[in-house]
Formats: sequence, C-alpha cells, structure tokens
Amino acid sequence: MHSHHLARACGGLFLLCLIAFSAGCGPNYRARAVVKGKVSIDGKDLTTGTVMFYGKDNITGSATIDKKGNYVMNDAPLGDVTITVSVPKLPPGGLERMRMPPGGPGKDTKDMKSVDPTGSGKSISIMGEMPTHVVPIPEKYEKVESSGLTYTVQRGEQTHNIPLKP
Repeated sequence: MHSHHLARACGGLFLLCLIAFSAGCGPNYRARAVVKGKVSIDGKDLTTGTVMFYGKDNITGSATIDKKGNYVMNDAPLGDVTITVSVPKLPPGGLERMRMPPGGPGKDTKDMKSVDPTGSGKSISIMGEMPTHVVPIPEKYEKVESSGLTYTVQRGEQTHNIPLKP
C-alpha cells in the first residue's frame, strides 16, 4: 500500500518536472529581449501611441509611447521584426473633452475617469498623465504591409530609435 502512494507521488513529480522542462526548452519562440528608444516624426517627439514588433511565427511585442516619445518594450521577439507605430485618433471634442471631469466643467477631479464622448457610459480610470497634444502620423505606419520599418532584435537590452517621415 505504501509503495502505491510513493509510486503515484513520484509519477506526479515526474510529470510536473516534464512540464516545467518542456516550457523552458525547445524552439526559440519564447526568447525575448528589451528594446527601448524614442519615436519621432520630422524631428518632433510623439506624445502618445503604441509601438508593435512583428517577428516570425506571428510572435509580437508591444510598448506604449510616453508623452516624451519614449518607449520600452520588455517582450520584443528576437530576430528580424517589422515595426508598426499607431497614434490614437482623437474623439469629437479632442483631448479637452476626454479631460472633462464627470459632471462637466468645474466639478471635482478626484477619481477622474476618461469618459467615452459618444455617451455610451463606458469609462476607464486614467493611468498617468494625458499628453497636452497628440502628434499625428501618416496611417501607413499603422500597418505591417506599409510601415517600411524593420529592425533586428538581439538578445539582451538595446536601444532603437524610430524616426518617422511625414
């Protein structure tokens, strides 16, 4: 009876080790790197947006662009990547409408949320500061097929600035 429990426990331990080993080994699809840099257009830093790296086998990495144009991608796929950059389109009323506190102008800004200007009632808590303005970019940079942006990601941490053209 005792040997049955011991065999069962060893079998479970072996299975657990096998799963852990297979998750950490095998193809290089889990290998990632850290890439950081600045995104600008015509020498002017972007103030918001997203940078995406598209690697082989549909492996992607993403990073948010801060209000000074910087991005840090902690999950960049290794090897040759195609890069896209997207900047959110402003809603009707622009940034001022998004900054408006619940209840309208002059209301308490404590617990301020970003409100959908279309009146759907959806909102999200604002995380960090909103930019004072949005720097627009051509739509071609949003698509893998037309961005024309490429880079080869190496192991470790590296810097790759992304200068866009109008």
